[in-house]
Amino acid sequence: MERIAASRYLATATSVELEAIEDPEFRRLIDPAKYGAGSARQSQRSRMATTTATADYWEPLWAGGRRYREVTSTEATLFIDHVGAGRGRPALDIGTGEGSLARRLHQFGYRTTGIDFAPSAITAARSAQHGEGPTWHLMDFTADDLSALPDPAYAVVTCRLVYRWTDDKAAFLGRVRQVLAPGGTFWVVTELAGRREAGDPYCHLGMSPAEAEILTAGWSVARTADLDVLRCYALRP
Repeated sequence: MERIAASRYLATATSVELEAIEDPEFRRLIDPAKYGAGSARQSQRSRMATTTATADYWEPLWAGGRRYREVTSTEATLFIDHVGAGRGRPALDIGTGEGSLARRLHQFGYRTTGIDFAPSAITAARSAQHGEGPTWHLMDFTADDLSALPDPAYAVVTCRLVYRWTDDKAAFLGRVRQVLAPGGTFWVVTELAGRREAGDPYCHLGMSPAEAEILTAGWSVARTADLDVLRCYALRP
């Protein structure tokens, strides 16, 4: 049962984001014969009480020094091609982590706010900033009062390697629409299922077609661009 639970959990994760769950305890849960059955049982009990949509899951990873895929120059160019420069307009980066995308937005001329619900992620973002840059706020976008944000509406809202982890995607998207200014753009970067090579053990991971349909429904404009295993979405009301 432990291995079945681990397999089901693994099947819900995107492979680009898999660094977030490839910690030793989770590895023991996946293969107790190799990594230890006792630790597998302990890991399963701890993770049953925590989902990947909560700060309780991500905070220990950030506090332990885990870091994730940086924004490359190619990805940054895709953003400019689909969204454009900031010219002083406000941008909100949801699930900013250590701030890789938020700092790019600042470089592109956006007045950027990066939010994350993991305190150690915000600490990492502040530590990585030298000189002027985004402002950082500890905030759970799915649960906290959106009026606490520094701007009432944003020309650009970004969500990089985060959307896949949200529990209630329709509710999450509803809150995005609340803070997105008229004519604004919601920029999402995520992995799609089946983008890996056939021999890759994670080839079936990523956002499912059903999840992609939820993401793109209800927007007047939905443009996409592919980047290796990732897909970038530029969505407008």
